[in-house]
Amino acid sequence: MGHEVHVLTARHRDCADEAMTNGVRVYRAGFDSLKEVAYFYFGSKNARGRIGAEVRKPGFFARLTAWIYNVLWKKIYFPDDACLWYFPAKNKARQLLEREKFDALITVSLPFTGHLIGLRLRNLKDFVNLRSIWLADVGDPFSIQAKPLNNSFLYGKISRRLERKVLENADAVTVTTAFTLQKYREQFGEKAVRKMVVVPPLLHPVPSLARRQSPIGQRPPAIKIGYFGALYAPVRTPDAFLDLLEKSFALRPELRERLEVHFYGEIFPEFFEKLSAQPAVRLHGLRSREEVQKAMHDMDILLNIGNSTDFQLPSKAVEYLAAGKPILNLSYVERDPFVAFFEDNALVFNLKVEKGKVGDAGIRRWLAWLEEEKKLPDAVELERRTSLYKLATIASRYLDLLASRRVSRRS
Repeated sequence: MGHEVHVLTARHRDCADEAMTNGVRVYRAGFDSLKEVAYFYFGSKNARGRIGAEVRKPGFFARLTAWIYNVLWKKIYFPDDACLWYFPAKNKARQLLEREKFDALITVSLPFTGHLIGLRLRNLKDFVNLRSIWLADVGDPFSIQAKPLNNSFLYGKISRRLERKVLENADAVTVTTAFTLQKYREQFGEKAVRKMVVVPPLLHPVPSLARRQSPIGQRPPAIKIGYFGALYAPVRTPDAFLDLLEKSFALRPELRERLEVHFYGEIFPEFFEKLSAQPAVRLHGLRSREEVQKAMHDMDILLNIGNSTDFQLPSKAVEYLAAGKPILNLSYVERDPFVAFFEDNALVFNLKVEKGKVGDAGIRRWLAWLEEEKKLPDAVELERRTSLYKLATIASRYLDLLASRRVSRRS
C-alpha cells in the first residue's frame, strides 16, 4: 500500500480546495447539500449544525427554509441531499485517476451519493486497467431505512437497484454489525452479501480524564445524565424518555432538584420545543470532540435512546463503552444491536419501550437502579473491553481486507 492517502470531501466555508496534513491530501469539491451552499455564501458561524452554535428556537427564516426543504427539495432530490456533490466529486476523482495510480478506492456512506461515485468510477476503463480495489464502507444502509431517504414513490425501485449494484460490484463491502449483514441478506439475497465483512465501529483516541464518581455510600446532590448524538424521526426520538422523566418526577418529586439531563449533538427543529420545555433538560448542541469527551466523563449516567430499527448500531456505542459509565438504554426492538454490543455488561440498564412508553414496572425498576451503588471498571478492564475498537486494530482490519481482495483479483 502507498504511504500517501488521498481524500475527496465536500467543500466547506473557509477551507482550502486542497490541503496536505500528515500524509493525507484532502481535495474539496462541490457542496454536500443546499444548506452548505447557503452557509458558504451567506455565513455559517452561528448556523444550526455548526460546532459551538447556540441551540435556539428556529426563527422565521429557519422555519421557511425547513418548509422549502421538506415540501419541495426533499421530494425531488436523488439519491439524497448530497446529490449536489456528485458531479464535482466525480470529475475531481477522474482527474486524480488520470494523474496517479491508486491502490484502493474507499467510498463511505451515508450519504449514498459517495457510493454512486464509486460505482461510476469502478466501471471506467482506466480504473479497471489500474486494478484498483474498491471498498464500499456502509455506515448505514440506504434503501432499507425506516424512513426513506428520498421520495420512495419516485425513486424506490431505482434506489434498491442501485444499492444492489454497489453491493455486487464493489470488491469488498464493510458493515458495522452482523445485524446489518443479515438485513442485507434478507433484502437482497446471498449474492449481495458474499463480499460483505463486519468491521466494528472505531473508537477515536480518548484522552486520560478523571471520571466523576460519587463517594461510596453517599447520594450525589445532583445526578447528571448525558445523551450524546443526534435524534432522527422516526428512527430515534426523545418522547419515551421525556415521558419517563415526567413519571419519575411524579413518583419521586425530589428528583426534580437532583436530575440534570444534558443533550450533546445537533437538535433538529422538530425536537426543540419538547426538549426545551422540560426544565431538567439542558441543550448544548454540537461541540468539539475534546469537549464532548470531557463532558461524557463528567456524567454519572450515559443515556442511549435506541433505534426503532433492529440493524443499526449507534456509532457512540464504543464511546460509551470506553467511558466506563453506567448506561441507561431505552430499547425499542427485540433484537437490539446496542444490547448485543454490550452483552452481559453489568453497567448497562435496559428498559423496554412498548407503544412509545416505558411501563410502570419498568419505571419502578429504573428508580431503584438510579440510586444503586455502581462499581465502575478500572483502567485495565476498560483497556481489555475496548481493544478491539482501537484505531490500530480497526485500521489493520481494513488493510488486511484490501490486501486479500487485491490478491483475489490478481488470481
